[in-house]
Formats: sequence, structure tokens, C-alpha cells
Amino acid sequence: MAAGKRITIYGIKNCDTMKMARAWLDAKGVAYDFHDYKSQGVERKLLETWARSVGWEILLNRAGTTFRKLPDGESRASAKRRRSRSCSTSRP
Repeated sequence: MAAGKRITIYGIKNCDTMKMARAWLDAKGVAYDFHDYKSQGVERKLLETWARSVGWEILLNRAGTTFRKLPDGESRASAKRRRSRSCSTSRP
């Protein structure tokens, strides 16, 4: 990465994985901006770009409490691309 170039990481502030990622970046002296999409949200267009790039299955945190609180029919086999976009933008 070029010196002085900042990156943006997206996540939830209190997530243990995000805490570890930020600690690692801090230890390495990497400049970054943190976008807490739980409090700041995420634009649908950006979410769709990520889904095309890595697939919606990677973006949707199926281990998280929000996903686990969904009704069974919604949280299991029916977690389709359309639902993941909606769920991610309305319940980050």
C-alpha cells in the first residue's frame, strides 16, 4: 500500500473480529477509516457491488445474533440474495 493512503474498513464497532482487525492495523501503523455500518448504515449500491465481487454468502453473517433472531423459514434455506440485501441494509 502506498504511504499515506488510507483504507476504509466496514464492520460493527463492538464485533470481536473488527476489534482484532483494527488492533492489527494500529500495530502495523496502517492508516484507516472505520465505517460502523450498524450506526452509519451502508448504501445498497455498495452492498450489491460487494455481493457481485465475493458473493452474498460471504457478506451475510449467519453466525450473528441478528440472523439467528430471524424466523426459521427466513433464516435457514430461504436466505437468498434478495433477502440478504434487504436484511443487511435494514438490520446491519
